[in-house]
Amino acid sequence: MDDKLFETKDKHITPFLLTQNSVKFEGTRISDLIVYFRFSPINKCQELVNRFVSKTADPVQPKDLLDAVETYRDRIFEMKDKNYVIRHR
Repeated sequence: MDDKLFETKDKHITPFLLTQNSVKFEGTRISDLIVYFRFSPINKCQELVNRFVSKTADPVQPKDLLDAVETYRDRIFEMKDKNYVIRHR
């Protein structure tokens, strides 16, 4: 794990971070069939997640959030399908 990146597998936090212009999606990492989404900068991510959890985050456009949830879901299925195929060759 890179300690300069924020990683999460949370199905609520990931789409929220995908909607934020102040953070950058850095890709994914798989470990034991768990997909981790990676973002930077880590400090900004931690701040946004704290605000999200405490319900003090700025509102997000519904369309943007729905698109981010779809992106999250698609990436999960894509990565798990690839990993399943690789493990079962």
